[in-house]
Amino acid sequence: MKKVFILLVLFLGMGIKAQTHRFIYELQYRPDPKGTNYEKEEMVLDINPEEVKFYEFAFLVNDSLNILHGGMSSQYTSQSGQTIIRKKGSNKNKNFVQIMMMPYYYVFETEDNISWKVEADTKKINNYNLQKATAVFGGRNWTAWFTPDINIPEGPYKFRGLPGLVLYVEDDNKDFIYSFSRNINLSKIYDTTGFLEKHYSLSPIAIDFKKWVKLNLEFYNDPYARMRTEFQPDWNVRINGRQIKSKDEFAGLTKQTQINIKRYYNPIELDKIIPYP
Repeated sequence: MKKVFILLVLFLGMGIKAQTHRFIYELQYRPDPKGTNYEKEEMVLDINPEEVKFYEFAFLVNDSLNILHGGMSSQYTSQSGQTIIRKKGSNKNKNFVQIMMMPYYYVFETEDNISWKVEADTKKINNYNLQKATAVFGGRNWTAWFTPDINIPEGPYKFRGLPGLVLYVEDDNKDFIYSFSRNINLSKIYDTTGFLEKHYSLSPIAIDFKKWVKLNLEFYNDPYARMRTEFQPDWNVRINGRQIKSKDEFAGLTKQTQINIKRYYNPIELDKIIPYP
């Protein structure tokens, strides 16, 4: 909780004049559940009049480059797999997802109700009152700290529904840790349609979660099926530092890729785990 929350004053000062209230969090997550190393991503929580969006800050960096150059000069693919849109006040999330190396963009809906227990523990940081809350969600035990001083029942990822903005949340294994960093108020709704509602040129394919599991298992069983089928001799393809010169060379890469998929698979929601063999 060693974060500076003083920028939240900006939110209070601008009030309803802002069209997008943007809160930025630092996400630390452990890709290898047996490892000790963490990846870090800056995550954006955009609260608009009708919708709430959560995605990686790197999308904004690339979007700015595209606007600057007047075209599709830069693209970014989510590393955390936490790209979400929901209606304001709703627990129903649209999850936008991709499978690595595959040129498709998918969306499926989930109903993500969280039954919070508001605890008696409180503390104060930079004049903001924080209160503790706990919950079991997605097969993990979570602890959140929210501030009733900011009357917004939202938070990072799907952690919403508390009587105040969630500023910090972590699971008991510390695989996922979200810490509030700063906030920005925008005078109009920020347009994310070019990279969120669509992934640049890719329109989302609507599926259900059962189909999402099936697609991932198919990819795991033969991760280079598409590349073998579409391979052209003039392709400049390098995988793990190795130049691929013929489609037959993909056969020797499958086993290691499968090992890596399983090793670096640490889903935030353990009750939706993909059952890799």
